[in-house]
Amino acid sequence: MAITTTDYLSFFNSATLLLTLFYASYRDLNERLVDDWVWLTCASITTPITAYSLLLGSLNPLLAIVSIALTIVLSVLFYMAGLYGGADAKALIVIGLASPLSTGGERYHPFTPLSVLLNGLIISLAIPATLALINTYRVLIRREDIFREFKHEKTHRKILAIFLGTVLKNPEKRKYWAPMEEFSGEWRFRFTVGIEEFWRPLRPGGWATPSIPLLVPMLGGLLLNYAIGDLSALLVKLLTLRG
Repeated sequence: MAITTTDYLSFFNSATLLLTLFYASYRDLNERLVDDWVWLTCASITTPITAYSLLLGSLNPLLAIVSIALTIVLSVLFYMAGLYGGADAKALIVIGLASPLSTGGERYHPFTPLSVLLNGLIISLAIPATLALINTYRVLIRREDIFREFKHEKTHRKILAIFLGTVLKNPEKRKYWAPMEEFSGEWRFRFTVGIEEFWRPLRPGGWATPSIPLLVPMLGGLLLNYAIGDLSALLVKLLTLRG
């Protein structure tokens, strides 16, 4: 099967997008800052190619416009609602401009940004699962009393804490963790953490929650989108087959 100009253009945009998200994820993990030039550079390179692909007829114009418009609206709304940061919103918009539509694999729809976001959110579930495993290991295997100062807390709050954070014995070795506790006569869990609190000092032996930028799961979500499509659609299919 011959490789067409459309294939080359699609591959170029996809490669540019992957490199951009990889670099942005690295910066976000280490500096908690992604300069706007990263997104502007990617958009300025890929958007003209997307427009040219539309002129060639390799992309459905109506679906592409709907994808880009829907992505911009949702990105702004999610950012205004505080569901994620500015870099995440910009990343989603850039994904829409570079690769508005995807085909192949398991999918509910062809809109690339929505698939990437949902894939990323599913991947991010690995974080609370990992924390739960760490806390379970500390309690059952190492016999640590991780709730020593929180015995008065209700059971459902302890269960929630297991999935959201853990006890840090040497917090000075940790970067970008925030206190998940407060003291008002007694220590209590605090599950709402602002971004500015990830620079606050941590108490040795206290509970803390990690900050994992959404850009990292979104990078994984983009890779999954190209490899298998919509992860949620695949999971539903597997569960249906088993049923």
